[in-house]
Amino acid sequence: MTENKTVEKKSKFSLIELLMIIMIVGIVFTLIIPLRNDRIIQEKMKEAVKNVQIIARADIAFMEDPANGFYIFEHNVLIMDKGDGNNGDDLLNIQGKLEKIADVFYFDYSVTDSTVVATTNKNFGKEGAAFYYYLPNGPWGVGSDKVSQNTFDPNWLP
Repeated sequence: MTENKTVEKKSKFSLIELLMIIMIVGIVFTLIIPLRNDRIIQEKMKEAVKNVQIIARADIAFMEDPANGFYIFEHNVLIMDKGDGNNGDDLLNIQGKLEKIADVFYFDYSVTDSTVVATTNKNFGKEGAAFYYYLPNGPWGVGSDKVSQNTFDPNWLP
C-alpha cells in the first residue's frame, strides 16, 4: 500500500487570512494617522511663525520709515476674510507675503508697537488660541489661556 503524500496548493485566501491582513493594515493606519496630524499641525505652526517674523520686520520698517511721518500705535495687519470677499486694509503691504491656502488664513495677525500676536481662526481647528512675539528681538510666547496652552507646544517656537 502506497500512500499519497502530495500536498495540493490552495490558490485562495481563507476568511481568517483576509481578516488578519485587514487587521494588520488597520493597526498600521492607527499608528500613522496621529503622527501625520502632529506633523501637519507643526507645519502650520512653522508657517505662522514665519508670518509673524515677516510682520515683525515690516512693522519695524514701517516705524522707521520717515515717509510715514508718524508711527501707528496699534493697527491690524490683516483682517480675516469672513466670506464676503473683503479683506481689511493692509497698512504694512505684507499681505502678499503671508502664506495662505485657498485664500483663507489659518491665523489672524495683529501688531502693536511692542508685540505681534497670531491668533488661530476657525480654519485651524481651535479658534482663539494665541502666540506672540515681542518686538524687535523676542521673546516668543504662548497665550496664558487654557486654549492656547492646550493648542501650542512652546518648544515649537524659536
